[in-house]
Amino acid sequence: MSRLIACGLAAGLLTTLAAQAAEDSSGLALQEVTVTAQRVEENLQTTPISMTAISGDFIQKFDLPRVTSLEMVTPNLTFNSGTGGSSGQVSAFIRGVGQFDFLLSTDPAVGLYVDGVYLARTFGTNLELNDIERVEVLRGPQGTLFGKNNIGGAINISTLTPTGSGKTDFRLSYGNYQSWAADAYTDMRLTDTLALGVSLMGRKSDGWQDRPLGDNGGKEERGGGRAILNWTPSDSFSSRLSAEFSAQTQPSSPNVMIAYDPAQAVAPFQPLFNALVAPCCTPPTDIDRSGAEGPLVRDDLHGFAGSWINDWKLAGGADLKSITSYRYTDAVFGRDGDNSYVNYNGDIHDEHDNTFTQELQASGKWTQLHWVVGAYYLNERTRDQTNLVVAQGLFDALTALGPANPLYVYRYALDFNLAYDNRQKTEDYAGYLNLDWAFNDKLSLQAGVRYTDETKDFSQSVMNDQGKTIFLPVDPFTGATDTSNTTVPSKACSSLMDEGTYFTCKTSSKEWSPRASLNFQWTDNVFEYLQWSKGFRSGGINGRPTTLDQIQDYKPEHLESWELGVKTMLWDKRVRWNNAVFYNTYNDIQVLLTEGTTVFIQNAAKATIYGLESDLQAALTEHWSVQASLGYAHNEYNDWHDSLGDYTWRKLQDAPEWTANLSSAYEQRFASGSGVRFTANVGFQSYQFLDGANSPILRAPSRTLVDAGLFYLPPSGKWDVGVEGKNLTDARVLSSGYNGLAFFGYAEGTYNPPRRYWLTFHYHIH
Repeated sequence: MSRLIACGLAAGLLTTLAAQAAEDSSGLALQEVTVTAQRVEENLQTTPISMTAISGDFIQKFDLPRVTSLEMVTPNLTFNSGTGGSSGQVSAFIRGVGQFDFLLSTDPAVGLYVDGVYLARTFGTNLELNDIERVEVLRGPQGTLFGKNNIGGAINISTLTPTGSGKTDFRLSYGNYQSWAADAYTDMRLTDTLALGVSLMGRKSDGWQDRPLGDNGGKEERGGGRAILNWTPSDSFSSRLSAEFSAQTQPSSPNVMIAYDPAQAVAPFQPLFNALVAPCCTPPTDIDRSGAEGPLVRDDLHGFAGSWINDWKLAGGADLKSITSYRYTDAVFGRDGDNSYVNYNGDIHDEHDNTFTQELQASGKWTQLHWVVGAYYLNERTRDQTNLVVAQGLFDALTALGPANPLYVYRYALDFNLAYDNRQKTEDYAGYLNLDWAFNDKLSLQAGVRYTDETKDFSQSVMNDQGKTIFLPVDPFTGATDTSNTTVPSKACSSLMDEGTYFTCKTSSKEWSPRASLNFQWTDNVFEYLQWSKGFRSGGINGRPTTLDQIQDYKPEHLESWELGVKTMLWDKRVRWNNAVFYNTYNDIQVLLTEGTTVFIQNAAKATIYGLESDLQAALTEHWSVQASLGYAHNEYNDWHDSLGDYTWRKLQDAPEWTANLSSAYEQRFASGSGVRFTANVGFQSYQFLDGANSPILRAPSRTLVDAGLFYLPPSGKWDVGVEGKNLTDARVLSSGYNGLAFFGYAEGTYNPPRRYWLTFHYHIH
């Protein structure tokens, strides 16, 4: 800790000296960046939070199409993509803290917000970034001022607010794999006080993973749009009504079998399936070829969302805001784990989510005191229907052997084709207060707290193909269920009901999330802060029990963070350089584990995470600009052991120790008025484990991705045309995976896409 503070102080001293030495007057100063990281508009350079702010122009210039693209430009941010076969979900990790499961029984650790509205589920949230004003990635606990469960951080997306400016953008791209992409946006004035903004997008691609019996993996077919009405009848009131939709119908993410060793499996599914049903399995020799097919290979999504934001400017300079939202998502996605025409193993999920939120917030200033106060309510009803395929057809094959065969008695015990019906209702009430007291022009103190009262009502029904429970003993000859013991180990859950197939649970969290920072403005261009904050992620119920003793609840997890940051403007404001060091203590960590025949969530004791973030933006010349970042996050468990062993040596999943990004744009105009623009984007991540158990087979190696674009700019400035490439070095590494070696005898994973390129035409009026 002392070394981190020393590094921070040294950085502050060096940047102060650099600022005093700067004497450039070329007029290339960077524009001031306004952010809403503290729920009010303020300058990025005086906001005491480690954060990366990305403008909509930057997103368009460097072609960052979806939320998951942000890891290419943000330190200590990673995404676990393709989980469960879905390309439309966001499993984000900041500083090693993130979302380990997409089931409704777990919550995100990194909150995703669109115009201040919290998105409660991960599926359907890998949004297109085609009408964006700004994205802010906030690192560290943000639970005081933002929503719920923001123990790792928050991604705050602000869409364009229509003003009637007449702005129009149209972008059309065509690339390899028969890929098409189209985006359109227009901002029009309807009356003197009413403006309308409309955006539309569409994506279509044949995909790159060859699946001879069905659609190719990586195939895209999706579209969506957003309409925003902005009413400003006076200087003291505005009302913003937004509605959006999204839809996609495409095959599941291009997973592939990465290991096969039936000798490791503790259950006899594989040899019996091979002998009695069909031969399985043959690992592919090419990650871009797969035999996956059938009803499991789906990635469909339909969603609608609406929000209504009313803003009143009150007497005395106070501001009152109401944010009302409703979001509906219907997603069906699955995975064919064995990558073949037989149904040895896989699953399909039918997800429905309805979320209503209401937030009231007020802010203002009284003498030297800036204040923000608010109240928040969330009501979420969600349902997950999962069909788990395990050696389908084995029950019938064992039954056909007859009672005289010794294998006959195992037919019910080996019937693990399961139908899960999970339902959960969540109610969340919260109130928050944040105060900022300025002692003088240099020194200020911020302090805030949020109180959260959350209740989850969860129920689960599980049956196998024969309509029998998997929690209680079943007579191998008659199929009769033994209901002599229906008591579950969790005090949060009821005893088993309905022949042992059904139970209900209730959990609650009552938590305080405090935050304080001491801030010092050394000069007009150098700002330093020391921040302390705490956050939590609520507990829940193990959503994948297969035995009675696995019906367990797990506790909330907590994180305490210290952060020292220095924000500077250098070289006559042509360079923006922001740095932070942090030290986090992470307690009761929720980890999803696969051990033998068991998949469960465990609170894994305590870990320490420390590191740094550095963000740099520079206008080097009138033609050349760069944006770069560096992230370091070291993590280590302080204590983690249970009855099966000591796991203190493990690392947090999806937590590379080093991340680095460099984006560069060079634009040159010629005497004729025409010009060219070249962009390049390089993103690096060191190795990481993709599961909580740190399986060697799911150790993703270090990777460097390179993107670039070259555009022709005509004299009119109203359009441009060029070529763009993604992953130009064709680097292929695992991005997600599942280790089923100990149960099924195989492991599978999803790789990042191969090299891709596009010809792009862009028309714009600003």
